[in-house]
Amino acid sequence: MARRHGSKGQVLMDDAVAVPPGTPTLVASLNKWSLDMAREKAKVTAFGDLNHQYVQGLPDVKGALAGWWDDAEFRLFDVAQGETPVLLKLVPSSLMVTEFFTGPAYLDASIEVSADGGVSISSEFVAAGDWTRESATPLAARRRVVVPGQQPQAYPPPGYPSPQPPPYQQGGYQQA
Repeated sequence: MARRHGSKGQVLMDDAVAVPPGTPTLVASLNKWSLDMAREKAKVTAFGDLNHQYVQGLPDVKGALAGWWDDAEFRLFDVAQGETPVLLKLVPSSLMVTEFFTGPAYLDASIEVSADGGVSISSEFVAAGDWTRESATPLAARRRVVVPGQQPQAYPPPGYPSPQPPPYQQGGYQQA
C-alpha cells in the first residue's frame, strides 16, 4: 500500500439513480472532498468502573465537497434544489480507482463570490441510505485476521518488507 497525493482525488455523481452501482460521472472543477463516518457512542459506565466506558452504534455518514464554479456545470445546485438523493462516489486517488467510498446522499450547495478571488462552490451531504467502502484489496491483506482454529496469517502480508528490530546489546542500544 502506498501513500497518495490528494491531487488525484475525484468526486463522481449519478443524479439520476441513487442506488449503486449506477453510472456516476465526474463532477467538474471540484478540488476537495471530505467524508466523516463517525459512529455514535453511548455511555455505559457502571458502578465500580475505573473510567467511562462506551458502546458503538451506527455510523453517521456525512461530508463536504468544494471547488470552483464552472458556468457549464450546475449539477450540484440542481441536486440541492431537488427532492431526491443522488449516488456519490468518492475516490481518494484516480491511480487506484478500485478503492472508493459510495452511497446515496442528499446534498446542499453554496456559492461564494469575492471581489479579490475566484468564485468558489461548496456542498455538504448526508447519507440517504447505506454507504460502503469498496476495495479490490482483500480485507485479510489490509489487516491481520485471526480465525479461531486456524493459524494466524503472516504479518506483514506477503510482498511487504518485514520490520527489523533495532540492534540491542546488554546495557542498551548499540551504534549502527
